[in-house]
Amino acid sequence: MKITTGQFNDSYFPIMDGVGMTAHNYARWLNEKYGKSMIVAPKGNDYEDHVPYKVYRFKSVLLPGMNPYRVGLPLIDIKFKMKIKKVGFDLVHAHCPFISGQLALNISKKLDIPFVTTFHTKYRDDFKKVINNDLIVDFLVNFTLDFYKAADLVLVPNKATGLTLEEYGFKGPYEIMPNGSDMIVPEKLKLISFRKKGLKMIDAGTDEFVMLFVGQHRWEKNIRLIIDSLRQLKLKGKSFKMVFVGEGYAAGDMKKLVRKYELQDNVVFLGVMTDRNELQKVYAASDLFVFPSVYDNSPLVIQEAAAFGVPSIVVRNSSSAESILDGVNGFLIENETADLTKKLMALMQNQHAIKIAGEGARKSIYHPWESIIDDVYYRYTELIKFHKPSK
Repeated sequence: MKITTGQFNDSYFPIMDGVGMTAHNYARWLNEKYGKSMIVAPKGNDYEDHVPYKVYRFKSVLLPGMNPYRVGLPLIDIKFKMKIKKVGFDLVHAHCPFISGQLALNISKKLDIPFVTTFHTKYRDDFKKVINNDLIVDFLVNFTLDFYKAADLVLVPNKATGLTLEEYGFKGPYEIMPNGSDMIVPEKLKLISFRKKGLKMIDAGTDEFVMLFVGQHRWEKNIRLIIDSLRQLKLKGKSFKMVFVGEGYAAGDMKKLVRKYELQDNVVFLGVMTDRNELQKVYAASDLFVFPSVYDNSPLVIQEAAAFGVPSIVVRNSSSAESILDGVNGFLIENETADLTKKLMALMQNQHAIKIAGEGARKSIYHPWESIIDDVYYRYTELIKFHKPSK
């Protein structure tokens, strides 16, 4: 059964965040295997799309204080409205509850088709960052919950994310649909080649200890903890290279902090990397993936690192730690600078432990998107088949 579906999200290329990558891979694999799937998202300046599926873009403006995120303006984009009106969707899937999500919900009502949404993000934290008023934050959370209540199917990427949704007050049913990775586990010779090129890219020696962070440069990601730990390592005379990949509003302040701590020779900022082939080289060059975020729910980057046998360090009891067993397929720390520093120092002297955990991560954490999308398609077709038209 071939179906036509739309993936709606407020972030998409050239923004490289986890939710946008998820929407991209839904569209990519559904389009390749099960019919037509397309992305509906805001325009990103003069960015041109080069993907194997259709992309419908609507006008947008930069979101103040949240670079590179944008606010979509689909209601005033006449050309977009005319194009999207001609698409015969069988089902729409929103990956956020805001502009694009409301657009998807309205389309589902007009066409009388199933509406699916995924709860990806800790929205309360986002609201509290920009609004210093608990009453308004509660109002926005309740508005968000109304959006999820309107869906025919609510998905979450893991158990911890579902618990967050429940904590917000959602009492309806939801299903776990795990995320996957578009990274392909490289063969041994290719991995060696990637590593060599990656080390050259970051100007690191073959014996240098390399750590990596990939993600939005936002303080919510707990990146200050990383930089503070790097300072302690430097003070203790340790040799290392720390690589940051991504962009975000905190990037400038991160660089200032690195200069303040005199870490310029140890830290490399590569910026956003839209070329996934180049990003593979950076993963391959790394010994450890350092991701102490307590904000993220089910980060794709941990799976990406796992594809290259690179284990992650995450904060104990965080959503990111749900699939991590300490020393088996990754490493757990307390949310403290001293504990991260202690763990890093121990692992610098124990490459065998890193190798064991890296192999465990590849076997237990990495899952290709192609297999995940088969389950997505099954649920989509069930919804389409049993959808009852409204009277």
